Amino acid sequence: MVIARPLTLVRRGIAGYTTPHVPVDIPLIAAAGVAVIVALLVGWTAIGSGDYGQWLMVSRGFGGLSTPAYRDLSDVPPMVPVAISVLHGWLGDPILALHATGFLIVGGMGAALYAAGLAIDGRSVTGLVAVVLGLLVSDQYLGLLAFGGLLQAAAIVFMTLAVAAFIRAFRSPRTQRRWWAVGCAALFLTCVTHVPTATIALPVCVAAAGISVLPPTRAAVMARLRSAIPLLFGFAVIGAYWAVAVAPASVTYVTNPASLAYRGPDRLVELLIAYPPTVLIIAVGFIALAVWVVRPIVGRHLPPLRDARTILLAWVAASWGAFAVSALGGASTDYPRFGPLLVIPLVVVVAAALTQLASAVGRRSAHRLNADHGLVGVALAIVVLAPFSIANYQTQAQGYRLPDDVSLAAAASWADSRVIPGKTILAPVREAKWVEGLTGRSALFASQVRYAFRPVEWDRSLAAGTLLRGDAGLVNETFNLTLNDGVPSADFEQPRALLIAANHGGEYVDLLRLVPASSLVLAGDGNTLVSLPALAPAGFDRAATSASVATMTTWVGVRAGQTVRYSEGVDLAAGSASFGLHLRATSQLPLGGLRAELKAQSGTAILNVELADQSAIVTFARFGRTEPRLRIDLPNGTITANDSGSLFLATTGSDLSVTVTDLTAGGASASLRLLDPRAVVDDYGVGAVILHRDPAYEDRRDRLELLGFRVAHDDGPYVVMVRAGSGRPATP
Repeated sequence: MVIARPLTLVRRGIAGYTTPHVPVDIPLIAAAGVAVIVALLVGWTAIGSGDYGQWLMVSRGFGGLSTPAYRDLSDVPPMVPVAISVLHGWLGDPILALHATGFLIVGGMGAALYAAGLAIDGRSVTGLVAVVLGLLVSDQYLGLLAFGGLLQAAAIVFMTLAVAAFIRAFRSPRTQRRWWAVGCAALFLTCVTHVPTATIALPVCVAAAGISVLPPTRAAVMARLRSAIPLLFGFAVIGAYWAVAVAPASVTYVTNPASLAYRGPDRLVELLIAYPPTVLIIAVGFIALAVWVVRPIVGRHLPPLRDARTILLAWVAASWGAFAVSALGGASTDYPRFGPLLVIPLVVVVAAALTQLASAVGRRSAHRLNADHGLVGVALAIVVLAPFSIANYQTQAQGYRLPDDVSLAAAASWADSRVIPGKTILAPVREAKWVEGLTGRSALFASQVRYAFRPVEWDRSLAAGTLLRGDAGLVNETFNLTLNDGVPSADFEQPRALLIAANHGGEYVDLLRLVPASSLVLAGDGNTLVSLPALAPAGFDRAATSASVATMTTWVGVRAGQTVRYSEGVDLAAGSASFGLHLRATSQLPLGGLRAELKAQSGTAILNVELADQSAIVTFARFGRTEPRLRIDLPNGTITANDSGSLFLATTGSDLSVTVTDLTAGGASASLRLLDPRAVVDDYGVGAVILHRDPAYEDRRDRLELLGFRVAHDDGPYVVMVRAGSGRPATP
């Protein structure tokens, strides 16, 4: 009885107690769920792009670790590298730190899109729709994470947050200064995250902040200006930083000689229209803006300047305007990187338009559709779109995967521990960037001009290409000529073949190769006397001045008791759009002429050959925007062609001299030089090589062995070669 009475009182108390109503923001929860799921997808997906390795390398400098000596990291915005470095310290694993960085950036983008959508009309469902459109419908933002564009991806997060803050400042006069501070802080973070994005973000935020300052009446102008003094001070600080740090750093991003031909505006358009959901967002976004602008004009008055949608209009106009100015002005930059910057503001526009349309339909519907119905529609859209979006992202990421990331990390660690400090590691481009990120050592790798924006990288790329592909290289502004197919000799290797890469739109493109087996000396009766592969190497001469470079290989053999001498010479002058190829034969025997074959390089197709008197204009399959074209002149000889991509050169004398001229050259990324593999190894301090076991592996291994490298370790598909004298002394 003593216990029963208190229990009865408790039951009565509970029965009479009513819990306070706690509002649940279902769209917010749904938006957070979408953002977290997509962020987990990005964080879980395997990464392999060299850009991830590059940012890992940069982060080492902020963590007090070694970085490649040739890299100047002062021009890299610090925000993301610092974050990677901090996460590396916390997690203890560099790869895990990169995955965590991707997770945080995508999660941050979800939060930024939600904030921007919510700021427009105060509706949480608008933020949810913006998150779905930005992360699941359009492919542009996640595409940045697929190839490792961490800096731009993070900068877009901060820019979107800045715009959202200035919209909130416009809509919330009582807390206006607080939102101005948030907007300025986010804009500054954009500036210290990615230079090109900051260049667009500054005018966008100036317009947004200016609209938020506008007073409701003219009489309040001075009072509003006085209240905006902190905002003006914030922009003054940001403007000063932009002028000192951002503007100078942006110069290198608009001077790449190959960008317009390969990464120009047309390439951006191709990428935007390749994915229909993105096309739909762009179309609906511009239609919504047009309706908002035109409707007041039809009513004979201008659209209201003090309107949150005006800020969206300014955002879209600044982004698309920057693209238009760059394209029309011929800025040589990486235009596909404009994609996310153009699409994200339209994502917010479409989200606001869809929410407004849904509300209008709900009010006019006989069934009185409510917010719950709208959420059901959004949920169904997520279910339908998510598999396609996830598959699209994973397909893009898969294209950048390494053959075996674990084996590469092991090979890089082994090479770093066994090679003298300060020595460089030669490797394929993607693997080399990871080597730099994992070890901090300098790597030498061949990269295409359009993907590099620093002259030092172009020079190092030419050097690496010579080591990996040939026995010597002749380079000027127009041609990159690689002598290969070497025969071991007392003087390294003596090359028999010639690979012709021509400057096409600023990029060196492999077009033709001289086929050694088809280099023939004819007897007086017109039959083959000897072919080049049947001759023995007798000398390899090189000559270089400030005006020209040249090579000459000599070959000898005996036929019918007489010596036959054959030479193959190449000469290239500074600034010239042509080079000379000279084949000569001498013997006491009567000679009936020379024959040679120029064949389209593997992966290249000849579309057309226009034959004229002792010359031919050769058109190749399209690279970039246009088709490469070469003119081949053969005085005192004939040129014929077949359908399999070969040009046959013939002369009846003992001298076959050809002039090859580039007809589609673009801007220059190199100057005159003669590249000798032995000198390259010494000049760049190459102490080790990491090779991938591909079809070219054995040829590269054999050539590098002649330079003093020996196979010392292998791990999975990777082989490590160490040069004599570059290994660390063995420890007992």
